[in-house]
Amino acid sequence: MKLLLAIFGAFLMSANAYKERSLVAWVIEPSSSLVINGASNVNQFTCGLSKYTYADTLELQERTATYIRFSPNKLSLPVVDFDCKNKLITNDFQETLQSGRYPQIGISFLSFELIPTSGSSVDSYDAKVLIELSGQKRTVNIRFDFWEKSYGLYNLIGIKALHFSDFGLEPPTKMMGLVKVDDELSITFNLVVRPL
Repeated sequence: MKLLLAIFGAFLMSANAYKERSLVAWVIEPSSSLVINGASNVNQFTCGLSKYTYADTLELQERTATYIRFSPNKLSLPVVDFDCKNKLITNDFQETLQSGRYPQIGISFLSFELIPTSGSSVDSYDAKVLIELSGQKRTVNIRFDFWEKSYGLYNLIGIKALHFSDFGLEPPTKMMGLVKVDDELSITFNLVVRPL
């Protein structure tokens, strides 16, 4: 994933120490996840990546003690890799996202800006993220929390509410309109990373 991997080195070092180092490459661990939560007038559903085997690198284009900007790049996630734990819901999810015509969900991390906090062991960042879904692109801001999970592993977690209509999509309906999916979705990023 070309946009996630070198972000995190900048977060872990002081500005002076970091400037003395070359770019650091990071790997996304298989325990990472990206989950999309939604609801209908009948129940809730969760669609997540059934496997997480992607690994790329990310290059910094600009960095300061509080700001990071990345070289243009895009993380592509196959829509068919998302599993909703129910075959019918999974099929509806893929059909709604027009997986045959647009097989990938694109996510580009454009920049991270440190959110000033005091007395916390968790760093928070305001991230500008470009999301490409069903042929439509939207730039959104997502708050991410970042901390050391264990020695050599780090967590980056963010949650964002989006709408089908943001991307020109109609929420699916079933049974002649008796079952209606809400327009709002919630995307949760839970990334576990390690430096190479």
